Amino acid sequence: YMSDIITAVKGQAVVMSEADNVTFDIEELVKRVNILMRHELKNAIVYLNVIMKVPEHTILHGDINSLVQVINNMISNSIQAYAGKPEQKIDFIFNKNNLIISIKDYGPGLPEIVKQKLFSEMITTKGKNGTGLGLYMSYSTIKAHFGGEITFESEPGQGTTFNIILGEIEN
Repeated sequence: YMSDIITAVKGQAVVMSEADNVTFDIEELVKRVNILMRHELKNAIVYLNVIMKVPEHTILHGDINSLVQVINNMISNSIQAYAGKPEQKIDFIFNKNNLIISIKDYGPGLPEIVKQKLFSEMITTKGKNGTGLGLYMSYSTIKAHFGGEITFESEPGQGTTFNIILGEIEN
């Protein structure tokens, strides 16, 4: 387990120019996310529910480490949305067409003021415990490294879903 973490973290530390356009499959992406998020999920007693609506060996092009960072940030945000409430789940969904990776929690949802400013400025729902930098950087990373988009849906008391939309996948 520790060896897997070290390998995944080493991958995260690779210089961007070396990892700009790597070919990888969804199975490898899920494996890295699971390795890096296992401890945080276990401590929070929150379960990551992987829902695969595309083949695991679907090929993606881009910087896998940047994508892992974006997904991990969104999963961490979802864990924090539960505010310590255990026995919760987060859906980690892979959909067809352009690849859509969704991270869905069932927390309190986002306030309207946050929805209005979400990708245009650094904003947080975590008070002094957050900077708003994570989601802002995630949005920039997906646009710059994958030519993709991030969208979201959020309903008060129902939770929030973030959708990472990537183009050019191979089955």
